[in-house]
Amino acid sequence: MISVILNGICGQMGRAVYAAVQAQSGAFSVVAGIDPCDCPGTFACPVYKKLDDVAQPADVIIDFSVPATTPDILRYALEKSMPVVIGTTGLGEREYKLIRSAAEHIPVFQTGNMSLGVNLQLELVQLAASTLGTNFDVEIIETHHRKKVDSPSGTALMLANAIASISPEEEEFVYGRHEKNKRRTDTEIGIHSVRGGTVVGEHQVQFIGNDEILEISHRAFSKQVFAQGALRAAKFLIGKANGLFNMKNVVSEHDAASRLISLEKQAVVVVRSFAKEDAFASRVFDAIAERNVFVDMIACSEPDEQSLSIGFSLNESDLTEALNALNELTRNGYGCTIRARGDLTKFTLEGSGMALQHGVASQLFSSLRKANIHVWLITTSETRIEFCVDAVNAILASEEIKRQFRIG
Repeated sequence: MISVILNGICGQMGRAVYAAVQAQSGAFSVVAGIDPCDCPGTFACPVYKKLDDVAQPADVIIDFSVPATTPDILRYALEKSMPVVIGTTGLGEREYKLIRSAAEHIPVFQTGNMSLGVNLQLELVQLAASTLGTNFDVEIIETHHRKKVDSPSGTALMLANAIASISPEEEEFVYGRHEKNKRRTDTEIGIHSVRGGTVVGEHQVQFIGNDEILEISHRAFSKQVFAQGALRAAKFLIGKANGLFNMKNVVSEHDAASRLISLEKQAVVVVRSFAKEDAFASRVFDAIAERNVFVDMIACSEPDEQSLSIGFSLNESDLTEALNALNELTRNGYGCTIRARGDLTKFTLEGSGMALQHGVASQLFSSLRKANIHVWLITTSETRIEFCVDAVNAILASEEIKRQFRIG
């Protein structure tokens, strides 16, 4: 059983989390509640005015309160070496700095929205933004109950930031457009807030183009979707050493890879220099750039006493120009050997779960080796592995990877 200290227990979200705990059949228990307000109603746990008054030990703190309490929550969690789930919205830069600092020592989960549906919406709007580009204007409309204090909602800002993060331009967030007597610019993201009644939460993202509109919306009909997300986050943090996490980490915890992309008609070139010099890479890529050839993946070996090699991938249609550029280097007396391979398919395996699991690369390349599939070039990042295989093996490689990582 996971024991919880619930900060803001008397608020709407605090009550929703408490109700969700009661419905979990012994998986969780609230050992103490914190709220400076007097709570109407009965809780099966003691409710304290201040966090420092809590005497009960607990496994995790769940916080749905106000930003002003965030410093005390983090201080207490650091003193007790406890994980903390922060669902409070309206946080400012001061609170975010404290959260990032605390996450260096304890596990901290922070998000503007605990709903799995909203977090899927974030991915969908990023996909839409990358596909539609600058030909569509973006407007975000969020609607909440009349008692909500912060505006715009934390989720609206999450959506805006998600779109802005993949934009080639620097986007400007424009709130409401009141007292703005000028035309909309191409780099605006409009954000509008509506407050009234008992609306739990609605977020609508509009991509408005010429003669068409795409809308991606999410509606929450009960606060239980957020409460259940908070409990899932709390369970996720148990056993973690430290770090800053969000709902994307929770969703992908057991999915090391979630997306496989293939690109056909690729080539790989490997250049080995016999002159040990710092200018080797610049010589190679300067020569290629002069031919207007675009390079994709780049891998470089550790230099030894005799040589250094650089490998890179590119579109097969650019291979002849790249080889002409490199052969010109050798004709001008530069000592190097050149090997090229065409008719390749490039694969990109992605997943935020890679950042949380060891051995993903080992699992990937062991499965390809067992299928007798040769890999020609590899580059990686924290959440991405890119590599090339012979085009004749592309279908087999795709099937093997999807089976290994359970990608649909």
